[in-house]
This record gives sequence, structure tokens and C-alpha cells, in this order.
Amino acid sequence: MKNVLVELDKTGAEWVVVAHLTGDANMLAVIEEGKSPHTVTGSLISGLSEDVVDKENKAIGQNTNPELIAEMRDSIPELRVPDVFLPRSMSIRQAGKKSNHGLNYDMRYKRFALENEMDETEAKRIVELYRTVAYPGIPIWHKTVQHTLRETRTLTNCFGRKRRFMEAWGPELFDSAYSFLPQSTVFDCTREGMVKTYNDKSSVMQKVEILGQIHDSTLNQMPADPALIAEAGVKIGLDYMNPLLVYNSKEFRIGTTMKIGTDWGHMHEAVLSDNQKETEKSVREVLRIIKNDREAA
Repeated sequence: MKNVLVELDKTGAEWVVVAHLTGDANMLAVIEEGKSPHTVTGSLISGLSEDVVDKENKAIGQNTNPELIAEMRDSIPELRVPDVFLPRSMSIRQAGKKSNHGLNYDMRYKRFALENEMDETEAKRIVELYRTVAYPGIPIWHKTVQHTLRETRTLTNCFGRKRRFMEAWGPELFDSAYSFLPQSTVFDCTREGMVKTYNDKSSVMQKVEILGQIHDSTLNQMPADPALIAEAGVKIGLDYMNPLLVYNSKEFRIGTTMKIGTDWGHMHEAVLSDNQKETEKSVREVLRIIKNDREAA
């Protein structure tokens, strides 16, 4: 095994940017406390504790059969409380995950129902809970964006990138505007990281081959050398791809994860830490797993 793929991926990137754009207290608390956004969102929309949400998710998993889900829930006494919302066709955490991925940019309930293969009544309830109970700062941010568009038709992200929106006034224009700031911010993080990687002429970085950028991640090829991968991974992931961002006068960074493999179908996550020795130890273990898998194939 001469070379391996090393993917460096920004963690929950757009959601983190939206949290700072909106200034929503619940979203910011998730980030500051290092919690799972999907679990917290599930808790907020259901009215159940985070522990119960995780317990229910462990029991239900990826099941989407309403009858089977109802049967599984019967074995969880913590769910038998009044005035809670339980989605019929998925676990509470799954509902939170799908909400986090789809509802920050004002997706309407009919599309949410279609994309997630659920009843429109249930989809409407999830959308309402997400925007009024879980993260009420999101609709306020939407109004702020509309106000800016009305004044200048132009939005500028924290890198100084500008976009002028000249489409007809209405929902399609708003949807494009809501998504522009988070998506362009994440893209610029990875773009900047890729450019800095390319321009680094050090002996280690000259052994890194940039293969591509996939919105919030970069894919590189490196020699299967634990020390080299650790040094390059820390440099790219925690320095070059990790600029200090500022929205609403609040500074923040977006976390980065690292995966290693010989093909995209078999990537293994390794620790990416400021402690390079810790990262190297994790990389060494991942390379051992990859080698064993190849020998067993």
C-alpha cells in the first residue's frame, strides 16, 4: 500500500454558520456545549429529554415503518408522557437530523414531506416546531436577509464575497439568498485551504496531491506514512482550512474531521488533533486496519 486517500471535512459546517448568522441562543448553545445538533433538535421538537431521544433512536434506528416504530416505542416507558410530539415514520433523532439538513433555508412543509416520504400533516408540524420552538432565531434572520435585499439586492459573506440577486422578488429569490451566506462561507473555507495547500512548498506538503474539493471537504492523496499524514492533516485541516470567521461580531471556527482509505467506499475516521503525536498514533491504527482489510479481501 503505497498511497492512501485523505479526506478533510468541515463538521456540520453550514449549520454552524447559520447558528452564528441567526444568533439563535439554542443553536449557539449546541455548538458551545459540544452536543449533537440532531439529538438536541429532536429533543426540542418532541419535548423529550436528550437522553430519551438517544434511547429511542437506538431502539428504532433507520426504521420507517409506522407500525413497527409504534411497537418498538411501547417498550420505552419514558415515551408515555402527555403533550409530546412523536413522528410516525422515523425516530425523533432522525426527524431532528432531517430538519437540520433541510429547514434552515425556508423549505416549505410540502417539499419536506415529499423529500422525506412522510405525511404532509406531520411534515407541517415538524416545520412549525423547528422554527417556533427549537430555533426561533431562524425566521427573524430570514426577515433580516429580506430587508437587506430590499435595500441593496446584495449580500456579502465574511470573506468579502458579494452576490447581487436580480431575480423576481419572491420565495425563489429568498431561498437563494438564505443559502448563499452559509454555503459560500463553507466553500470559501475549503477553497482557501486548498489554495494554501497548493502554495506550500515544504518537503512534506510537496508529497500531498490535491485531488478535488467537494463543497465542505477536500480530497488528497498522500504516501501511507503515519508521520507525514499526521503532519499534513493537522496543517491542512486545523490551519489552512480553518480560518477565523466572524458573523454578528462573534468569532468562531468550524471543526474539521479526517478520514483515510484506499477508496471512497471504505474510509476510516482518524483523530485530528492539535497534538500531532496523538493524530499520528490514530493514523497508524487506521493504516493497520486498512492493511488488514486488504489482506483479508
